[in-house]
Amino acid sequence: MGKVLPYRHSIRLPDFDYSSSNWYYVTICIQDRECLLGKIVHGNVYLLPFGHLVKSFFTSISQHYPGVNIEVFQIMPNHIHAIINLNLNGRTRGSAPTLGTMVQRFKTKTTHDYMEGITTYGWKSFNKKLWQRDYYEHIVRDEKDLIRVREYIQNNPVNWKKDKLHRM
Repeated sequence: MGKVLPYRHSIRLPDFDYSSSNWYYVTICIQDRECLLGKIVHGNVYLLPFGHLVKSFFTSISQHYPGVNIEVFQIMPNHIHAIINLNLNGRTRGSAPTLGTMVQRFKTKTTHDYMEGITTYGWKSFNKKLWQRDYYEHIVRDEKDLIRVREYIQNNPVNWKKDKLHRM
């Protein structure tokens, strides 16, 4: 008899349309919290080559997804924070990309690019998966929430040593 795997509970809101126009705060983490994106020195982020690759993806996202804008993002040594605005102007569910689809495409593309970096540039290899399976998202409810999240993202490098994702 096969091993029974535990049921994974979704962290997404049931019955919420993640392709709807909204502000979303997203955190995407490297598997095992490996610091593959950059380092922090005196509160400043210094990106590694893979961090630069990720940055170029985020700065060009609206070219790939019309109506999708990155309000602010911060690449940390082992994770990324972003506020993503989906302004899809009446596109129907099914014709607009969902937040999950965009995150999955990001992970797939950057994993492929990272594997090329391992072969071409000798980047550090990773154990089975580059990114954690899930990602954290928060639906930004109002202007006050947007300001709070934006400040958290912008101050994250200075607060790195206190960050729960900080890995020694």
